[in-house]
Amino acid sequence: MRTSGFHKSRMIQAYFLLAVVLILWLVMPALSQEKIQIQVKKNALVHDDVIYLGEIADIRAGGFLQQALEKIALGRSPRPGDLDQVDRQRIIALIQSQPYLEPGQVTLACPDQVFVKRAAQTLDRQRIQQTVDQMLAARFPDRQYTLSGLKIRGLKTYPSGEIRLVPDAGNLVNRSGRLSVYLDVWTNNEKQGRLAVSGTLQVLSPVVCAKKNLRRGEKIALSDVKVTQKNLFDLDRDVVARPGEIDGMLLRSDISKGQVITMRMLEKAPVIRKGDIVSLVAKKGSLVIVTSGISKEDGFLNAAISVENITSGKQVKARVKSRSQVEVIY
Repeated sequence: MRTSGFHKSRMIQAYFLLAVVLILWLVMPALSQEKIQIQVKKNALVHDDVIYLGEIADIRAGGFLQQALEKIALGRSPRPGDLDQVDRQRIIALIQSQPYLEPGQVTLACPDQVFVKRAAQTLDRQRIQQTVDQMLAARFPDRQYTLSGLKIRGLKTYPSGEIRLVPDAGNLVNRSGRLSVYLDVWTNNEKQGRLAVSGTLQVLSPVVCAKKNLRRGEKIALSDVKVTQKNLFDLDRDVVARPGEIDGMLLRSDISKGQVITMRMLEKAPVIRKGDIVSLVAKKGSLVIVTSGISKEDGFLNAAISVENITSGKQVKARVKSRSQVEVIY
């Protein structure tokens, strides 16, 4: 009795599996024969390097089938902004060659001529000027500048997408103020070209000028000079930017009113002049002797000069410590 029940159960399972197979056999052809409608446009705008069916046609299909049909590649796109024609027979042949389609499954409407234009965009000068301005602001912070005679070479039509301008690593401006920079143009993570940008730059920089005519050998006072703004690229490298740097220095040459002052025109003024009476200090251990002396030459701070001891008449070498004091060197 148990064996008979077991065989009966196996027979029921077999009948069930057979029924499932029959149902699938009946249903699958219907699924595979799902009707697909494709309406190809006469004029279409494409964005990628490749022309896809989904960009030039309205497709009605289900799920993954829709995605697969949209990604059928029909050929290379024209250059950005250009127009091209796609062959009708090529479109039909590529659709019919898809292995997942059955004969007669697709209802296709396609005009005799299909025109395709590549989407494009251009770069305006203002966008490029803004990029250059950002570079100059970083190169010359807190400085006023003017850029004239801006020239841009290499402009063309670019594919649609976000444009990025990437500066080439290099010198931005030469010593005469000539700006020259290369900008790489990128869209969709692809380099599309390179721009060459040039112009003439003026950067204002603070410099010290003479308020009046000054003579060689005069000592500079703060009242003799003023600060004004001059083009950085017209100046020598050793121009004076702050009056405090030259206060009390001596002129090595005549300077005209309004002339920019450079360090080459100046020399330090000696702390002690030849013939000055100074305190001559002699130290030996804890013993300190101070007497008077006469400087035999000009001397700068911490420099060694010859000093005559007034009391003994002897000359000694001494180091300048201040405007009125020197210390004997043993």
